[in-house]
Amino acid sequence: MSNQVWALLQEHGIVEGAQPESEVLESPWYIKALLAFSGWLAAIFILGFIGAAFQFVFKTPGAALIFGGIMLVGAFALLRIPANEFVEHLGLATSMAGQALIAYAIFDFANHNQIVVWLLLAMLQVALVVVMPNFVHSIVSTLVAAIAISMALTELHIPYVIGGILIFGTSLCWLHEFHYPQQMKKIRAIGYGLVLAIIALKGTAQFNYQTFGGLSSENHEFWAQPWLGELMIGAVTLYVVWSLLQRYGQPVRSRLSIITLLATLLICAVSMNVQGITVGMVIISFGFFCANRVLLGLGIVSLLFYISSYYYLLDTTLLDKSQSLLMVGLILLFVRWLMFRIFPIGNEVHHA
Repeated sequence: MSNQVWALLQEHGIVEGAQPESEVLESPWYIKALLAFSGWLAAIFILGFIGAAFQFVFKTPGAALIFGGIMLVGAFALLRIPANEFVEHLGLATSMAGQALIAYAIFDFANHNQIVVWLLLAMLQVALVVVMPNFVHSIVSTLVAAIAISMALTELHIPYVIGGILIFGTSLCWLHEFHYPQQMKKIRAIGYGLVLAIIALKGTAQFNYQTFGGLSSENHEFWAQPWLGELMIGAVTLYVVWSLLQRYGQPVRSRLSIITLLATLLICAVSMNVQGITVGMVIISFGFFCANRVLLGLGIVSLLFYISSYYYLLDTTLLDKSQSLLMVGLILLFVRWLMFRIFPIGNEVHHA
């Protein structure tokens, strides 16, 4: 609708306020998928051409660093073009290739020092999260940065603290999502990246891969104990529950707040044995709080995955695992019964 038409409607009292922005028609999903495939295919051919024409790039770390930086600048320019799926995915593929070249150069310049390599890669990804104007790119960069930090902590023999760090960062993003409207899109991208990272890292820990690292379980240092990570996650879970109660206007000393915090503490204590329950519950809580179906689905799937993977682990007998899962189920059912007993649904409907 033109400005003249909107002004004419305002004169006759048909509409009020500023003219709304025109809606952008989105392509169907199969068109987007075709354009995405075309973008990545075009990027592969471009990389093949560069590799054939400039073979020295893959042999000289300095040249790889320069060409990687040029590709990142080109990706930045491509990603600034609005509403073009083909160009967007071409920019994403170009950025990934440039990051691979820079990672190769960093690995050589750091003299194969694993800690330095992972920290520099994490710093690169954090910078890309801030600079790159693309939602998907920010999610991927956040995920890669979290994995790089996890690898660095594994090399330092303190891998389990990454769970508490990531869940705390996730809580900051989703609890304060609407506090900064101009940065909301970037905050959501970082939040999704951290959620995917905590799910992936926690999932590998379930199968004793120890956050992609392979840290020996014989390490008896305080910071290298698995229970420390669960303790940190439990503390963040209590913080999230307390924050949500404050958001809904519940005093700390109210009966609802006390029961909710005690129930959360009890679930966190049980999760020390059945790891992953608190992570799934926190993600589900964010999904309900933000009315976000993606987070809700990720939380439900991760919770089912953690429980089922725990049941099929071979380091504990089936009897012990069955008893632990039975205890968790009974505690959850008791908490649900207690909440409905103290705060009946009928009273809420009556007040509404």
